Amino acid sequence: MNDTNLDPNSNAAFSQNSGAQSNPFTGELKGEFSSDFGTNTNAVSQIFKSGGFASENKTKLILGAVAVIGILGAAYFFMSEPSEDEMTSAEEAMDDEEMMDEEGMADMGDNVEDMSMPMDAAKPVETAQPMAETAPAPTGAITLISPADGASQSYDETEGPAEFQWEGPADKIVFSRSQTMNPPVKIVTLNGASTYSFENPYPGTWYWQVNNASGASEVRSFKISSPARRSFPVTQPAPGGTLSGNGGVVTWQAGEKIARYSVEFTPAGQSFAAPTYRFGSSGTSVAIQGVSPGSYDVRVGAFSEVAGRWEWQVIQGVTVQ
Repeated sequence: MNDTNLDPNSNAAFSQNSGAQSNPFTGELKGEFSSDFGTNTNAVSQIFKSGGFASENKTKLILGAVAVIGILGAAYFFMSEPSEDEMTSAEEAMDDEEMMDEEGMADMGDNVEDMSMPMDAAKPVETAQPMAETAPAPTGAITLISPADGASQSYDETEGPAEFQWEGPADKIVFSRSQTMNPPVKIVTLNGASTYSFENPYPGTWYWQVNNASGASEVRSFKISSPARRSFPVTQPAPGGTLSGNGGVVTWQAGEKIARYSVEFTPAGQSFAAPTYRFGSSGTSVAIQGVSPGSYDVRVGAFSEVAGRWEWQVIQGVTVQ
C-alpha cells in the first residue's frame, strides 16, 4: 500500500537513506588507531615515519592498514547498494504513477472521443466498419392469385379444366388432399410457367401449392362439389306396368348435356351387371323387339356430359307380354 503521508511528486521515497551518513565502522577505527589516525589526513604516512615501532610492529601496522582499507571498501559497497526500503519505496512510487495514469484516463471518460488528435499520433485512427446485413431467407417469391383460398365449384366436364394462376417463376405445382401437402396426389412440372390447367379434379377438398428452387408459396384450398345429376324423367312404362315384348315403347323426357341414352332389361330382383336385353337411342324413346314375356326390372340411363358417366333410373316390376 502507498503511504498517504508522502507527496507522490517528491523524492522522499529515495531521500530517507540517500543523504550523507556516518560510517558505522568509524568509532571502532578511532578507538584502535586514535594515536596515529585522529583526524589527520596524513595518518598513513605518519605510521611509517614513527620511530617507536619495531619491524614486527611495522608489519602489524601494514596488515592493519590493509584491513582498514578492506573495511572501508565493504562499507562503501553496502552504502552504494539501495536498501530494501528504498526498493519498496521505488516500486510503490511506480505503482502510484501507473495508478495516476489509469485514474487520469478514467477521469477523462467520454472526453476521449472529443480529442481532436488521436492519443497515438503515429498510428492511424481505425474506423469501425458496419456489419454486413444478412439477406432474409428466401421464400420462393411466389404470390398465388386464383382461385381464392376456399373457392368451390361443381364438377363439370363441359366447363373445361380448373385454372390456377400465380405471380413469380415456378418449377412445380403440387396438389394434395391434406393441408400438410403430404402425401401429394398430383405433382406437375411447370418450367417457369405462371398458370396451370387442372383437368377435372375429382370431387372433394383439395390443397395446392406452387414451388421453385428458392421456396414455396402459401397453401390454399379449393372444393369440388359432386356433379349435378341429369334430369330425364321416364314417362313409360310406370313401375308395375305392362309392356309388349315386340313393339312396346319406352319413353322419357330429354335432359341437358346428355350424349346418349340406354334401356336395359333384367329379370326382376337380379343385378344389372349382365342385363338380359339392352337397347340404345340418341332420342327420347326406344321400341323393344324380341323380349320374352316375364317380369323384369327396367332401367333407363343417360350418359352425362357433365359427369362423364352413366346416370340411371330404375322402373321395377314391369311385366312384358
